[in-house]
Amino acid sequence: MAATRTPSMIEQQRAEAFLALGFSTTQAFVLAATRVGGQHVEAREVQRMLDAGCGHELALRILL
Repeated sequence: MAATRTPSMIEQQRAEAFLALGFSTTQAFVLAATRVGGQHVEAREVQRMLDAGCGHELALRILL
């Protein structure tokens, strides 16, 4: 039987993706819970911002 992922498990996985991008624990969990236009912030979009030269603090200000 497949394990059911709870909302807290999903948020934990999302936070881990932001931790892997170099955000602090607090920043990662804030990003994991943040919605923009009704949609969760996606780690791949944040990765694009960082790759384009946007710093972590600026990315947070833009997204929050």
